[in-house]
Amino acid sequence: MKKIKDSHVLVIGSGPSIKKYWNKIENFINNNNLVIFGCNYVTNFIIPDYHFWGSTKRLKKYGKFINKKSVVVTSEHLPKNEIRKYWKGKYKTFKIVERRWKRGSENKESKEYKRCRVYYKNGKMFGCFYDISSEAIFYAYVQGASKITVVGNDGYTLYPEKDLDQGKESQHCYGEGHTDGYTYQYCKRKDWDKYRTLNLLYKYGKKRYGFGFKIITPTIYDRFYDSMILNIENNSKWQKWKEPKKKEYKKMYVKYLKNRKIGRDKDKIK
Repeated sequence: MKKIKDSHVLVIGSGPSIKKYWNKIENFINNNNLVIFGCNYVTNFIIPDYHFWGSTKRLKKYGKFINKKSVVVTSEHLPKNEIRKYWKGKYKTFKIVERRWKRGSENKESKEYKRCRVYYKNGKMFGCFYDISSEAIFYAYVQGASKITVVGNDGYTLYPEKDLDQGKESQHCYGEGHTDGYTYQYCKRKDWDKYRTLNLLYKYGKKRYGFGFKIITPTIYDRFYDSMILNIENNSKWQKWKEPKKKEYKKMYVKYLKNRKIGRDKDKIK
Protein backbone atom coordinates (compact mmCIF):
# COMPACT_ATOMS: atom_id res chain seq x y z
CA MET A 1 0.00 0.00 0.00
CA LYS A 2 1.49 3.30 -1.08
CA LYS A 3 1.80 5.99 1.57
CA ILE A 4 -0.35 9.08 0.96
CA LYS A 5 1.26 11.35 3.55
CA ASP A 6 3.81 13.74 2.02
CA SER A 7 3.09 12.34 -1.46
CA HIS A 8 1.95 13.89 -4.73
CA VAL A 9 -1.56 12.53 -5.34
CA LEU A 10 -3.10 12.31 -8.80
CA VAL A 11 -6.90 12.08 -8.65
CA ILE A 12 -8.31 10.47 -11.80
CA GLY A 13 -12.00 11.14 -12.42
CA SER A 14 -14.03 9.39 -15.10
CA GLY A 15 -14.54 12.39 -17.39
CA PRO A 16 -14.09 12.03 -21.17
CA SER A 17 -10.81 13.95 -21.10
CA ILE A 18 -8.91 10.94 -19.75
CA LYS A 19 -9.85 9.06 -22.91
CA LYS A 20 -9.00 11.98 -25.19
CA TYR A 21 -5.67 12.80 -23.53
CA TRP A 22 -4.58 9.50 -22.04
CA ASN A 23 -1.19 9.49 -23.80
CA LYS A 24 -0.35 12.84 -22.20
CA ILE A 25 -1.68 11.72 -18.81
CA GLU A 26 0.27 8.47 -18.96
CA ASN A 27 3.45 10.36 -19.77
CA PHE A 28 2.80 12.63 -16.78
CA ILE A 29 2.36 9.56 -14.55
CA ASN A 30 5.57 7.97 -15.82
CA ASN A 31 7.57 11.13 -15.18
CA ASN A 32 6.34 11.82 -11.66
CA ASN A 33 6.35 9.88 -8.42
CA LEU A 34 2.61 9.71 -7.79
CA VAL A 35 0.00 8.03 -5.64
CA ILE A 36 -2.96 7.32 -7.92
CA PHE A 37 -6.55 7.82 -6.77
CA GLY A 38 -9.03 6.39 -9.30
CA CYS A 39 -12.72 7.31 -9.10
CA ASN A 40 -15.44 4.93 -10.28
CA TYR A 41 -14.74 3.11 -13.54
CA VAL A 42 -11.20 3.93 -14.69
CA THR A 43 -9.63 0.46 -14.78
CA ASN A 44 -9.78 0.33 -18.58
CA PHE A 45 -7.01 2.95 -18.41
CA ILE A 46 -5.13 2.27 -15.18
CA ILE A 47 -5.14 0.21 -12.00
CA PRO A 48 -5.18 2.89 -9.28
CA ASP A 49 -3.39 2.59 -5.95
CA TYR A 50 -6.63 3.64 -4.24
CA HIS A 51 -9.96 2.99 -5.94
CA PHE A 52 -12.78 5.28 -4.80
CA TRP A 53 -16.48 4.47 -5.16
CA GLY A 54 -19.17 6.98 -4.30
CA SER A 55 -22.49 5.50 -5.40
CA THR A 56 -24.31 2.19 -5.44
CA LYS A 57 -25.32 2.88 -9.06
CA ARG A 58 -21.74 3.00 -10.33
CA LEU A 59 -20.64 0.12 -8.12
CA LYS A 60 -23.40 -2.12 -9.48
CA LYS A 61 -22.42 -1.35 -13.07
CA TYR A 62 -18.66 -1.37 -12.78
CA GLY A 63 -17.70 -2.98 -9.47
CA LYS A 64 -16.78 -6.17 -11.29
CA PHE A 65 -13.78 -4.33 -12.75
CA ILE A 66 -12.10 -3.64 -9.37
CA ASN A 67 -8.55 -4.96 -9.40
CA LYS A 68 -7.10 -6.83 -6.42
CA LYS A 69 -4.00 -4.63 -6.51
CA SER A 70 -6.05 -1.56 -5.55
CA VAL A 71 -7.08 -0.42 -2.09
CA VAL A 72 -10.83 0.16 -2.19
CA VAL A 73 -12.06 3.37 -0.51
CA THR A 74 -15.72 4.33 -0.02
CA SER A 75 -17.89 6.71 1.94
CA GLU A 76 -19.24 5.23 5.16
CA HIS A 77 -22.71 5.71 3.64
CA LEU A 78 -22.17 3.12 0.90
CA PRO A 79 -24.00 -0.06 2.05
CA LYS A 80 -21.60 -2.80 3.15
CA ASN A 81 -23.71 -5.53 1.55
CA GLU A 82 -23.36 -3.78 -1.83
CA ILE A 83 -19.58 -3.48 -1.45
CA ARG A 84 -19.30 -7.16 -0.56
CA LYS A 85 -20.99 -8.18 -3.80
CA TYR A 86 -17.92 -6.96 -5.69
CA TRP A 87 -15.12 -6.82 -3.14
CA LYS A 88 -14.32 -9.48 -0.54
CA GLY A 89 -11.09 -7.99 0.79
CA LYS A 90 -10.39 -5.21 3.25
CA TYR A 91 -11.41 -1.69 2.35
CA LYS A 92 -11.18 1.80 3.80
CA THR A 93 -14.03 4.17 4.55
CA PHE A 94 -14.13 7.88 5.24
CA LYS A 95 -16.68 9.77 7.30
CA ILE A 96 -18.54 12.57 5.60
CA VAL A 97 -21.63 14.53 6.59
CA GLU A 98 -23.83 14.41 3.49
CA ARG A 99 -25.38 17.76 2.63
CA ARG A 100 -26.78 19.35 -0.53
CA TRP A 101 -26.96 22.89 -1.86
CA LYS A 102 -30.45 24.33 -1.43
CA ARG A 103 -32.45 27.22 -2.79
CA GLY A 104 -31.39 30.45 -1.12
CA SER A 105 -27.71 29.49 -1.04
CA GLU A 106 -26.93 32.11 -3.71
CA ASN A 107 -26.83 34.55 -0.78
CA LYS A 108 -23.46 33.99 0.88
CA GLU A 109 -24.79 35.37 4.16
CA SER A 110 -27.63 32.84 4.27
CA LYS A 111 -27.73 29.77 6.50
CA GLU A 112 -28.19 27.68 3.34
CA TYR A 113 -24.80 28.86 2.08
CA LYS A 114 -23.04 28.58 5.44
CA ARG A 115 -24.22 24.98 5.99
CA CYS A 116 -22.17 24.01 2.91
CA ARG A 117 -18.94 25.34 4.38
CA VAL A 118 -16.05 22.90 3.80
CA TYR A 119 -14.06 21.79 6.83
CA TYR A 120 -12.70 18.74 8.64
CA LYS A 121 -13.53 18.14 12.29
CA ASN A 122 -13.56 15.16 14.65
CA GLY A 123 -12.60 12.77 11.86
CA LYS A 124 -15.43 13.89 9.57
CA MET A 125 -15.49 15.81 6.31
CA PHE A 126 -18.14 18.51 6.02
CA GLY A 127 -19.48 20.22 2.90
CA CYS A 128 -22.01 19.87 0.10
CA PHE A 129 -20.34 17.18 -1.98
CA TYR A 130 -22.07 15.53 -4.94
CA ASP A 131 -19.36 13.42 -6.51
CA ILE A 132 -16.63 11.03 -5.48
CA SER A 133 -13.77 12.85 -7.25
CA SER A 134 -14.31 15.97 -5.10
CA GLU A 135 -14.44 13.77 -1.99
CA ALA A 136 -11.21 12.06 -3.12
CA ILE A 137 -9.49 15.46 -3.33
CA PHE A 138 -10.64 16.22 0.22
CA TYR A 139 -9.47 12.76 1.35
CA ALA A 140 -6.00 13.46 -0.10
CA TYR A 141 -5.78 16.66 1.96
CA VAL A 142 -6.90 14.90 5.13
CA GLN A 143 -4.42 12.06 4.64
CA GLY A 144 -1.51 14.50 4.39
CA ALA A 145 -0.77 14.71 0.66
CA SER A 146 1.87 17.33 -0.20
CA LYS A 147 0.49 18.07 -3.67
CA ILE A 148 -2.81 17.30 -5.46
CA THR A 149 -3.31 17.16 -9.21
CA VAL A 150 -6.57 16.21 -10.91
CA VAL A 151 -7.49 14.79 -14.32
CA GLY A 152 -10.85 13.72 -15.73
CA ASN A 153 -12.87 16.23 -13.72
CA ASP A 154 -14.50 17.74 -16.80
CA GLY A 155 -17.95 18.57 -15.47
CA TYR A 156 -21.25 17.70 -17.12
CA THR A 157 -21.63 20.66 -19.49
CA LEU A 158 -18.15 21.16 -20.93
CA TYR A 159 -19.54 20.14 -24.31
CA PRO A 160 -22.60 21.64 -26.05
CA GLU A 161 -25.96 19.93 -25.55
CA LYS A 162 -26.23 19.30 -29.31
CA ASP A 163 -22.99 17.30 -29.37
CA LEU A 164 -24.19 15.15 -26.47
CA ASP A 165 -27.58 14.64 -28.16
CA GLN A 166 -25.85 13.40 -31.30
CA GLY A 167 -23.41 11.20 -29.40
CA LYS A 168 -20.40 13.13 -30.71
CA GLU A 169 -19.26 13.75 -27.14
CA SER A 170 -19.81 12.10 -23.77
CA GLN A 171 -20.01 13.11 -20.13
CA HIS A 172 -17.78 10.21 -19.09
CA CYS A 173 -14.83 8.22 -20.41
CA TYR A 174 -17.25 5.42 -21.31
CA GLY A 175 -20.46 5.35 -23.33
CA GLU A 176 -21.73 8.22 -25.45
CA GLY A 177 -23.89 11.32 -25.11
CA HIS A 178 -25.79 12.00 -21.88
CA THR A 179 -24.09 9.27 -19.81
CA ASP A 180 -25.04 10.98 -16.55
CA GLY A 181 -28.70 10.27 -17.30
CA TYR A 182 -30.05 13.77 -16.62
CA THR A 183 -31.23 16.69 -18.73
CA TYR A 184 -28.67 19.25 -19.80
CA GLN A 185 -30.45 21.94 -17.76
CA TYR A 186 -30.23 19.83 -14.61
CA CYS A 187 -26.57 19.11 -15.35
CA LYS A 188 -25.98 22.87 -15.37
CA ARG A 189 -27.27 22.96 -11.83
CA LYS A 190 -25.01 20.06 -10.88
CA ASP A 191 -22.01 21.88 -12.33
CA TRP A 192 -22.93 25.07 -10.49
CA ASP A 193 -23.27 23.22 -7.18
CA LYS A 194 -20.03 21.34 -7.71
CA TYR A 195 -18.16 24.49 -8.75
CA ARG A 196 -19.14 26.18 -5.50
CA THR A 197 -18.02 23.17 -3.47
CA LEU A 198 -14.69 23.02 -5.31
CA ASN A 199 -14.19 26.74 -4.65
CA LEU A 200 -14.75 26.22 -0.92
CA LEU A 201 -12.54 23.13 -0.89
CA TYR A 202 -9.75 25.00 -2.70
CA LYS A 203 -9.90 27.87 -0.20
CA TYR A 204 -9.94 25.46 2.73
CA GLY A 205 -6.97 23.55 1.31
CA LYS A 206 -4.98 26.76 0.92
CA LYS A 207 -5.84 27.96 4.42
CA ARG A 208 -5.41 24.75 6.42
CA TYR A 209 -2.89 22.76 4.37
CA GLY A 210 -1.04 25.55 2.59
CA PHE A 211 -1.79 24.64 -1.04
CA GLY A 212 -4.59 24.34 -3.56
CA PHE A 213 -5.16 21.71 -6.25
CA LYS A 214 -4.88 21.87 -10.03
CA ILE A 215 -7.01 20.30 -12.74
CA ILE A 216 -4.76 19.65 -15.73
CA THR A 217 -7.28 18.32 -18.29
CA PRO A 218 -10.08 20.38 -19.88
CA THR A 219 -12.82 21.27 -17.43
CA ILE A 220 -15.84 23.51 -17.01
CA TYR A 221 -14.38 24.42 -13.60
CA ASP A 222 -11.89 26.70 -15.31
CA ARG A 223 -10.68 28.51 -12.19
CA PHE A 224 -8.58 25.46 -11.34
CA TYR A 225 -7.50 24.54 -14.86
CA ASP A 226 -3.84 24.64 -15.90
CA SER A 227 -3.46 23.71 -19.58
CA MET A 228 0.31 24.22 -19.60
CA ILE A 229 1.24 21.10 -17.63
CA LEU A 230 0.04 18.69 -20.33
CA ASN A 231 0.36 21.28 -23.10
CA ILE A 232 -3.28 20.97 -24.17
CA GLU A 233 -4.53 23.30 -26.89
CA ASN A 234 -7.80 25.16 -26.44
CA ASN A 235 -10.88 23.81 -28.21
CA SER A 236 -13.57 26.22 -29.38
CA LYS A 237 -16.24 23.63 -28.56
CA TRP A 238 -15.54 23.80 -24.84
CA GLN A 239 -18.24 25.66 -23.00
CA LYS A 240 -17.25 28.68 -20.93
CA TRP A 241 -18.59 28.76 -17.39
CA LYS A 242 -21.10 31.51 -16.67
CA GLU A 243 -22.30 32.11 -13.15
CA PRO A 244 -26.11 31.95 -13.07
CA LYS A 245 -28.02 35.19 -12.85
CA LYS A 246 -30.49 35.75 -10.03
CA LYS A 247 -33.46 34.89 -12.26
CA GLU A 248 -31.92 31.49 -13.04
CA TYR A 249 -31.77 30.34 -9.44
CA LYS A 250 -35.47 29.61 -9.16
CA LYS A 251 -35.31 27.55 -12.33
CA MET A 252 -32.29 25.66 -11.03
CA TYR A 253 -33.84 24.70 -7.72
CA VAL A 254 -37.46 24.29 -8.78
CA LYS A 255 -38.10 23.92 -12.51
CA TYR A 256 -35.00 21.88 -13.38
CA LEU A 257 -35.85 19.31 -10.71
CA LYS A 258 -38.97 18.28 -12.61
CA ASN A 259 -38.52 15.54 -15.22
CA ARG A 260 -34.76 15.76 -14.78
CA LYS A 261 -34.07 12.16 -15.77
CA ILE A 262 -33.85 11.64 -19.51
CA GLY A 263 -34.67 7.94 -19.29
CA ARG A 264 -31.83 6.82 -21.51
CA ASP A 265 -29.02 4.61 -20.29
CA LYS A 266 -26.02 5.47 -22.42
CA ASP A 267 -23.23 4.85 -19.96
CA LYS A 268 -22.64 1.32 -21.22
CA ILE A 269 -19.11 0.25 -21.97
CA LYS A 270 -18.30 0.12 -25.68
